[in-house]
Amino acid sequence: MDTDALRLFVAAAERLNITAAGRDLGFAPAMSSNRLAKLERDLGTELLHRTTRKISISQEGEAFLPYAREILAQIDAGRAALGEGNLNPSATRFC
Repeated sequence: MDTDALRLFVAAAERLNITAAGRDLGFAPAMSSNRLAKLERDLGTELLHRTTRKISISQEGEAFLPYAREILAQIDAGRAALGEGNLNPSATRFC
């Protein structure tokens, strides 16, 4: 599962704005829409209802949102346990 797409979904659901959420994460507007659409295809459901003027969270999106947040929290915790970017954490243990 694409964790960047999960982060985008959570941000878009919180802000109710895909473009602003994508911009915060460094994505172009078209890329943001494409990533969310792929996430929805992968999950087999619509997470966000889109119109030309606004978005809203679907019932399925509301149900999935707490799980997406938890997945991201676990990934962030795992990365923190590895030292956030230390390319070879085991090498430092034996020095």
